Amino acid sequence: MEYVVSLLCVAAATLVIAVLLLKLPPALYGYYIQCNAVRALPGWPTHWLWGNLHQINLDEETTKKWTNFIFQNKHKLTRSWLGPFFPMVAIQHCSLVGPVLKASKDSEVYGLIKPWLGDGLLISGGSKWFRNRRLLTPAFHYDILKGYVGIYNDCTEVLLDKWSVSPAEGGQSVKLFDSIGLLSLDVIMQCAFSFQSNCQTATTAHPYIRTVQDLVELTATRFTSPLKRIDILYYLTSEGRQFRDACNKAHQYSEGVIKERKEFLGLDSGEKVLKREELLAKTRQKRHLDFLDILLTAEDETGEGLTDLEIRDEVDTFMFEGHDTTTSGMCWTLYCLAKHPEAQEKVREEVRSVLQGRDTLDYDDLKELKYTQWAIKEAMRLYPPVFFIFRQSDGNLVLDGHEIPKGMTVGLSIRQIHRHPDTWDNPDEYDPLRFHPSNCEGRDPYAYIPFSGGQRNCIGQNFALNEERIVTASIVNRFKLSLVQGHKVETVPKVVLRSKNDILVNIESAL
Repeated sequence: MEYVVSLLCVAAATLVIAVLLLKLPPALYGYYIQCNAVRALPGWPTHWLWGNLHQINLDEETTKKWTNFIFQNKHKLTRSWLGPFFPMVAIQHCSLVGPVLKASKDSEVYGLIKPWLGDGLLISGGSKWFRNRRLLTPAFHYDILKGYVGIYNDCTEVLLDKWSVSPAEGGQSVKLFDSIGLLSLDVIMQCAFSFQSNCQTATTAHPYIRTVQDLVELTATRFTSPLKRIDILYYLTSEGRQFRDACNKAHQYSEGVIKERKEFLGLDSGEKVLKREELLAKTRQKRHLDFLDILLTAEDETGEGLTDLEIRDEVDTFMFEGHDTTTSGMCWTLYCLAKHPEAQEKVREEVRSVLQGRDTLDYDDLKELKYTQWAIKEAMRLYPPVFFIFRQSDGNLVLDGHEIPKGMTVGLSIRQIHRHPDTWDNPDEYDPLRFHPSNCEGRDPYAYIPFSGGQRNCIGQNFALNEERIVTASIVNRFKLSLVQGHKVETVPKVVLRSKNDILVNIESAL
């Protein structure tokens, strides 16, 4: 018996060695080709261990130096090293964006958050992505989005009431990311689960909300550390164990909510399963339809729906993408309006013209908030919430005369694309009229991509823009915003673009 076991062990070891001998040389050769290609590209000097990571985790001053280096030398793409072993190409010009967006999502980079988000739309690819994208599209139909406007208004009203309580005569100062972050979470929890979290007024955060916040922070720190990118090392650390435990908590909560909703809809009972239309009608009798309702009732042409695991992945993805990105977009918009009072006043005049004495905006009002939308878009041009996205070349690409080999990580530096002087006049100035239709004629479609582009553009962009218009318009209608003297606002890249010390603004009544 021992002899047989020994033979099996030898056979297994031989098989492992054979696989390594077959796969390792091609992998090493491919890596060698990638390194040679990257070395031929322009870029900043690299550190022997960090590569360019210490420059990618940019403070405001380094951002300006890096941007000046790119624009003064008229570079359309540059090379970077994410630590000593991870070469990458970064695109800074809109003319090179199209071919890159057609490539696959980078499995190594997005794989870092796969333990949390699974195979949701952000990460999945191929036929699964096509099918699930088609099934989820109805969740963002205008009939569904229209029902969320009441939630936007209710959540914003909570914020406005909080800000109205001021111990100081004439106004107060508020931290935007703190306040808007809670508002955005409140919106997402209600739109995703119909869950009243009361997170804006509660003295302690709901466990699920705390877990989501932890996962976002842990994800941000992992992106910028070469050692944390190695799973076997990361999960041996206390931070890795914290990330794994937080993933488990998020999954348990999502699964519990899904189970409870299926029981409500009769999907897990012994009763006859209702048709999709009957399920939705039953739900509408009690409340608005939420994201989870749509996921549970989605069916493809064969009558097959999403599995519980697929539903959980999409709910977690929606929470991840829909919270921090909208928070960032709204905070930078309010910052720009506080910094530019003339633009703020134009927004206020437009909002009041649309409201005509009413207290809240409805869905039909959104199309009338034209200047408000231009103001939001211009803020996202200067401060794109998602400032960098990653792809992996499916084959050899030729970009600006440089050959980019198959398998190379290629990133789109959205912040530089949005400020490139080839595309934008006075690119660092805030000017909402850039987005007046007459000023958009002839502009490259990839010159402005805050929600990515191509077929894998953000499915929830209308959801986000509707929320941002309602919140921004309501705040500016109620309050005058101005910057706090002496408070330095510095951008810092986390999962999304944030401010190092939050954004502190003064508010006073505009009524």
